[in-house]
Amino acid sequence: MKIFNKFSLLLFSTILLFSCSEDKLEQESIFVDKNVDKNELDKYIEKTYTNDYNIAILYKFVEKESDLDYNLSPASYESSVRMSKLLFHLGIEPYDKITGSKKFIKSYFPKLLNYIGSPAYRNNGTFVLGTAEGGVKITLYLLNKLDENTGKDVKFLNYYYFHTMHHEFAHILHQTKGYPASFEQITGSGYVGDSWNDIYTNDKSAAEVGFISPYASKEPNEDFVETYSYYITLSPTEWNQRIGSGGEAGKALIEAKLDIVRTYFQNIWNIDLDELRDEILARQADLANFDQTSLN
Repeated sequence: MKIFNKFSLLLFSTILLFSCSEDKLEQESIFVDKNVDKNELDKYIEKTYTNDYNIAILYKFVEKESDLDYNLSPASYESSVRMSKLLFHLGIEPYDKITGSKKFIKSYFPKLLNYIGSPAYRNNGTFVLGTAEGGVKITLYLLNKLDENTGKDVKFLNYYYFHTMHHEFAHILHQTKGYPASFEQITGSGYVGDSWNDIYTNDKSAAEVGFISPYASKEPNEDFVETYSYYITLSPTEWNQRIGSGGEAGKALIEAKLDIVRTYFQNIWNIDLDELRDEILARQADLANFDQTSLN
């Protein structure tokens, strides 16, 4: 049996070799990149994001770039246009203006933005607003809720998109250059890890013990970026209402942490948080006049 198998294998290999030798090989490779026609959004992304900042945007659903733990759907073309315009207006240009160039965003902003149309629902009924991976990618969910009305609703935009974007961007910055250890010491015994959602059920209960949000109580890094992202997206009135909702003791703790965040951005990144906030708020206030659909 072994002899027969070896002989058969040898005979088959000889036939295969002979057959292959008769084939005529083409001079041109079959592995050639095809030219794909670019639509108006593709051209806008290339011109506005890729050429100047080396940032790519995925708005056509790419399975390998999506979290397969969730049942997700693609973002619509219309919502992708709105998000691309809004993100540049509210999330990119303010940094350019405050820093005086495009270098800061080009150097540190994530290089891949991934748009998902649907929410990413967890088993407990809550859903993910956004995720970041290794400082190079941010995924934004629920884009199909973005339309003519919600696109002008500042609270909606901040809650679902821009608070997340600034939050994740701040993670990249503090991972690049760390913030002072004194920040953690202000509410050091108050961090509760993954139990944050069970212990602090609303903003007021978190503010009472010195956290700007329930999620900020998870651990110091989240506390740092939550403090930052809320400060630059809320008006002074909204900020004071939020930190004052938990009483004077909690307010004092949050203000002490804000002082460290403010000093860190000024000394390390040469960014004045109040100037950045003023720029973002001015753009938010003018959303009614901002064209979210034209790609010219």
